[in-house]
Amino acid sequence: MTTTTAATTARKLLLPVGSVIGAGVLAMVMGVPWTSASEGSSGIRLLADDNQGATLTITEIEPGESQARSVTIRNSGGQASRLSFQETGDPSPFADGELHLVIDQDGRTLYDGDFAAMSDIAQDVGTVDPGGSSTFTFTVSLPADAPFANQGEPATASYTWVNSDPASATGSWGG
Repeated sequence: MTTTTAATTARKLLLPVGSVIGAGVLAMVMGVPWTSASEGSSGIRLLADDNQGATLTITEIEPGESQARSVTIRNSGGQASRLSFQETGDPSPFADGELHLVIDQDGRTLYDGDFAAMSDIAQDVGTVDPGGSSTFTFTVSLPADAPFANQGEPATASYTWVNSDPASATGSWGG
């Protein structure tokens, strides 16, 4: 290989590599947000646990964006089960408190308001028949005119479902 050919090959290799590095540095300087693979592109996670609970965490959302996540509760028992639902969390300063949440159960709205501001009191959400299920959909949105920068600490709220025997239910669904 001649000196001219080696120099030409080196330039062909360095030009694309340099372009990619330059684009990355430019993105960091301009403040382009990066997301982790575990959060997906939206920065919204709903993690269910084995103790009849789930945690909704928002780390990033674009102004004007709306994202939905769902969890399905199944009754694998042999009798109907009375279901109650409760949120625990504090109102969030995320994006200056403009984060909005709608919680639907099988198409019926249970809550429509500020994120993590739902009452911490258990709500009776009906009966689930044997072999039946109920799906809860959490839709998080941020108004188009909300600030993107300085969204702050992640917004987090936890939810608990409690099953009880409907025959013994007296209107208090704590568990």
